[in-house]
Amino acid sequence: MFRVSLKVTGAQGQGVNSVGEMCAKGLKRAGYCLFGYREYMSLIKGGHSSFQLDVSDEQIESSETQVDILVCFNHHGLERNALEVKKGGVIIHQTPQWKFPYDVQKSLDDRGVTIVNLPSEEILQKIKAKPMLGNVLITSVVWSILGRSADDLKDLVREQFGHKGEKVLEMNFQCIHEGFDFVQGMKNEELRMKNAVQLPEPDVRWKDHLLITGSQAMGLGLLHAGCRMYCGYPMTPSSPLLSFIAEMQNETGMVIKQAEDEITAAQMMSGAMLMGTRAATGTSGGGFDLMTETLSLNAIIENPSVFVLAQRPGPATGLPTWTGQGDLLLAIGSAHGEFARCVVSVSDAQDCFDVMPDAFNIAEKYQTPVVVMTDKQIAEALYTQSSYDQKKAKLDRGLLVTDPKALKKLKSADRYDPAAKDGISPRWLPGAEAATYCAQGDEHSGDGSVDETAKNAVEQMEKRMKKMQAMEREMPEPTIFTMDSSSGKAVSCQLSAVSDIDLLVVSWGSNKGPILDVLKAESRKLKAIYLHYTYLWPMKTERLKRLMSKAKRTVLVECNHGGQLGQVIQLVGGPAIEDKILKYDGRPFFVDELCSKLIAHSS
Repeated sequence: MFRVSLKVTGAQGQGVNSVGEMCAKGLKRAGYCLFGYREYMSLIKGGHSSFQLDVSDEQIESSETQVDILVCFNHHGLERNALEVKKGGVIIHQTPQWKFPYDVQKSLDDRGVTIVNLPSEEILQKIKAKPMLGNVLITSVVWSILGRSADDLKDLVREQFGHKGEKVLEMNFQCIHEGFDFVQGMKNEELRMKNAVQLPEPDVRWKDHLLITGSQAMGLGLLHAGCRMYCGYPMTPSSPLLSFIAEMQNETGMVIKQAEDEITAAQMMSGAMLMGTRAATGTSGGGFDLMTETLSLNAIIENPSVFVLAQRPGPATGLPTWTGQGDLLLAIGSAHGEFARCVVSVSDAQDCFDVMPDAFNIAEKYQTPVVVMTDKQIAEALYTQSSYDQKKAKLDRGLLVTDPKALKKLKSADRYDPAAKDGISPRWLPGAEAATYCAQGDEHSGDGSVDETAKNAVEQMEKRMKKMQAMEREMPEPTIFTMDSSSGKAVSCQLSAVSDIDLLVVSWGSNKGPILDVLKAESRKLKAIYLHYTYLWPMKTERLKRLMSKAKRTVLVECNHGGQLGQVIQLVGGPAIEDKILKYDGRPFFVDELCSKLIAHSS
């Protein structure tokens, strides 16, 4: 797999993302597959941030640790990221008279790295442009080095800034001309850079794909699921989902509520669901802690509810703008008491869309809370995504009674009838022409009246826990991915198609992208299978057991310290996975990093 990687670094507020996003949009339209990755500190302004863009003519779903082009808005990028540049790569900076320490300069020289000092301030002064136009100037230099045309970049700038008038456009175009002239005037350096940093031939199949973040994909998934209300309180990395849905409020007619806190957001969602409106709430770490009392309430009143848990490293505030997978045990075990729940996890832009309708269907069918897990990596990563199938999702509202004749036949005690099959009793909406019942948090009898007798306590507990058995029977198995030798792509397959394998990789969430990229890169050297868990609770382990019996080695890959997926597998009597690759520094797995570790584990 051939890829070219670009990394733009600087402080928050300097326009790091704007350069990366403009390049991403132009390259995707030119026929390239992209994956975008952001790093930033938990500061509104200042701090060190970066936007990395990996570009290929093939499907890529992860970033690599080394880059071909490094753009530094300030000296911090030169200090922290210079040694990440590949052999023959390029560093573009605008820090006059900068000198690297001797050992760093020697390493760069030994690897043939070209260092370009772009005199942005001088160029902008010459054409009487404001400092903010420096982003377009830098973009044009990168665009020229990548061998793209100035006209294509002008089209992108016109699309983004055309509404500001012709004078603004003309000044942007002057910056583009200056950037291209600067690169062309470098002579020998230009030739060396263009030889070293060459994009593969474009592939037209990528032109019509979406360029979308995980949060945007999840927002579209919520709409596709029939969600009509979203309640939340800003907390990274759940905030982009709230922002995206709020921006579409006028178009969609959804009710969007930024509550005063996470407790209120959860309560609003619960009330809407009780009244028959599909609603969801989203938060991260500490916000989810606050929501767990409402989670427990929904369990005892058997109210469908959907919680989005966007993970970041803890404990406490932890690393609020970084990624991790340390909340799986929280999602499965949080909230007081024992009750049925479902926990699912998205893994990429496709999952973010597809899983949301399923989450609502599960919530309504089993009348229970569903926790949808994502993480910062998924929420803010930039994916090249094919158009979504907007017809395949099915609506399942479970035993919601709406027929007038059926409503009149209901008795109050039907609502929490302990004899209901699989513990799922009829559900009807408050205000309907039917018998009334009480939905409240004390243990109750069939009609919701408080009943603390031992017999009733046992019956109601067993009623609610029967849902776990029903869910476990019906939840999908984890997905098996293998390499298709004819297409060179990772594809799902049936267990019966798997024979003896060298390496079985087991994981979940955002690790899917780098794992599949490793399988694609190493398919000729290594016979490997990836078992991916989307449905995490109730947990299924039979497919894992059978695959482990066929594998020479099994490796668990997770972004947490304890191997939490492995712990959950053992919790339900599944096999122990001794080999683990665990990462917990707030960064996701990078494809080359994970590849070297998996190869080491398979040898």
